[in-house]
Amino acid sequence: MTSYNKIFAFRFLAFIWLVFSPLYLGAQVLPDLNGSSIEQLSDDEITDYWNQLQSQGYTIEQIKSVALLRGYSESDITMLEQRIQNLNTTNVGAAQDTSYLELVDQEPFGLDGTEVARGNIDSSLFGYDFFNNDNITFTPNLNLSTPKNYQLGPGDELSIIIWGAAEQTYQLELDREGSIRIDGVGPIYLGGLDIDKAKGIISQRLGLIYSGFNSPTNSPYKVNIDITLVSVRSVQVDIIGEVKVPGTYTLSALSTVLNGLYASGGPTTFGTFREIKLIRDGETVAVFDVYKYLLRGSQEGNLTLKDRDVIIVSPYLSRIKISGSVKRPGLYEIMPDENILDLFTFTSGFASNAYKDLIILERIEGDRKVIKEIAYNTTSLINLKDGDAIFVRETIDKFVNKVNIEGAVYRPGQYELTPGLKLSELIIKAASLKESAFLERGILLRTEDGVAQRVESFSVSDIVSGVTDITLQPDDTVRIYDNYSLTEKYSLTIDGAVNEPATFVYMENMTVEDLVIMAGGFTDGANPSVIDIFRLVKDDQFETLSENFKVTSGGGLITENGDPFYLMPNDKVSVRYLKGANSNVRAIVVGEVNYPGTYSMESKGARISDLVELSGGLSPYAFTQGASLIRLNPYFKGDTQNISINELNDNLSDSGSINLNNRREYRVGIDLGTILEGSDENSKFNLVIQNGDRLIIPSLKETIKVEGEILVPSMVRYDNDYSLIDYINR
Repeated sequence: MTSYNKIFAFRFLAFIWLVFSPLYLGAQVLPDLNGSSIEQLSDDEITDYWNQLQSQGYTIEQIKSVALLRGYSESDITMLEQRIQNLNTTNVGAAQDTSYLELVDQEPFGLDGTEVARGNIDSSLFGYDFFNNDNITFTPNLNLSTPKNYQLGPGDELSIIIWGAAEQTYQLELDREGSIRIDGVGPIYLGGLDIDKAKGIISQRLGLIYSGFNSPTNSPYKVNIDITLVSVRSVQVDIIGEVKVPGTYTLSALSTVLNGLYASGGPTTFGTFREIKLIRDGETVAVFDVYKYLLRGSQEGNLTLKDRDVIIVSPYLSRIKISGSVKRPGLYEIMPDENILDLFTFTSGFASNAYKDLIILERIEGDRKVIKEIAYNTTSLINLKDGDAIFVRETIDKFVNKVNIEGAVYRPGQYELTPGLKLSELIIKAASLKESAFLERGILLRTEDGVAQRVESFSVSDIVSGVTDITLQPDDTVRIYDNYSLTEKYSLTIDGAVNEPATFVYMENMTVEDLVIMAGGFTDGANPSVIDIFRLVKDDQFETLSENFKVTSGGGLITENGDPFYLMPNDKVSVRYLKGANSNVRAIVVGEVNYPGTYSMESKGARISDLVELSGGLSPYAFTQGASLIRLNPYFKGDTQNISINELNDNLSDSGSINLNNRREYRVGIDLGTILEGSDENSKFNLVIQNGDRLIIPSLKETIKVEGEILVPSMVRYDNDYSLIDYINR
């Protein structure tokens, strides 16, 4: 290396060291560095210095950003970047750096899905949930027309279409100098221009080779031009401060401050939502207020981002909590020049039930809290402090001019208490009395001093006829009773051989025939000539409980002497069955019989042996010792949905006992061999068959199952000579 190059290498290394060393924070002057000195360095020297920086974790974008903030020119930084990009070494990407030109073809936006999980976050801080909603996105829409204020830059791609007397299509990308190159025209510098100005310059330059641009519209020599932006470049923006994921983001050049905030996850719970700064070339060019955007849709400060912009989210200054009867309670950030009226604007005002005359303010003073009562008309005079809490009470749920009427009127309910309102006038407001109203006495409930209640009775008929009247007071309640509500509720009950046994409301002059018809009529086995009626009696001697009447149909359900029998309140009617009337008894045989299936018993006293005989007798393979009888449980009280739960409860019972009431059916142990071999058909072992019984006769088993804590659980051939140990050993 020549001494000249060594000098410039030293100056370059000093530049990098001063920029990134801790002492750089205190440095006031950087060494002079220009394009010629960087250009004089060899590729090997650039590679060595670049590898040293990479080993320390620095990227080329960090070098560019810091150098720009410290006042180095764009040309110096561009020259340095270009030298590094031209290096043919694999170490250039070792520090996970991505060059600017490579990033032009990428359109990443937002987080990569690992840093911050959006959604499922409930925060009372106003604006916080806005940046954690998975259902919205702030990715710029690239399919819309290009904004007029959009400034072109390196990486943007233009489509130029020429048609008419000449046809040509150009697809051109702005190079690093911000220019496009067209054969025969030369470079056209468009960097920093908006799209309209760029169209004018391109049309002017292309007019040098296409003379038809200036021809009249109807001329056959007319040449037309259309210029559109077809691909937008990317910009790199630093988002720092109190955001969920600070760092450098690659965004579309159409992105705004709001896009950048959403990409970084938004401010944290300690970050400001009111004063988000956009730094460009070391100066604050805009301040974005999220509240103004959310409440008024204001785009003030939401500028389009440029390459190397910095978004800073500082910690909040002061926050106020507001709760109670406001439309949007929560935690709000307040600026120094804002007061309670501004706070109510953020909450969208009071709720409908808010008590506005007196607002409660809690404030920290010293090491204690104090409460202040604020009249609403003086809120503009109260300055808020960080940590203040505002509470808005609800109105009292009490009426000052309400009366109530209940009972036997056509329109019961609440009514307005006008001055001097009389009870008779209230009855007229309630559409008058019902025909069933009890006219002898009504009740007026009145509150004394808002606490104690007292009762005043009155004659309803006297009030209606105008004999007397009562002046009503606030919260009075008038009750006018119904005649039916003051009498005992009577009923009639019917059971036995009727289709729908039930209890009915008593009605006068009802006969037994009427009640039977209401119960769906007689069943097939009913005996209309034997109907019992049980009636309660009042016996002063305390001996007789009820009186029994026997009624025969006689063709029309009349008493034996021919007179109709009228029922009395609370009578109980029982219709008897015919003698010998019985339901069919059916049983099922399953397993090793000649004809398994369902059978109807020929007599009440049919037994197990009779059922086996009906099914054709046992097959040669019947295992009589294993036979069992399954019988329906007459005590079962569960339903279909609870059967499994009841069985589970029995299995988990600590006592080991099983509640038969929880079982729809149960197993009856029988000795079928003894039953069939015995000579006495009426033996106690030969049970009488009941409706729904199932006789199960299994096949002869020739194996024994052995399982549990043994080496090889298996099936072992049955041998009458084997003992328990023999089966385990085998």
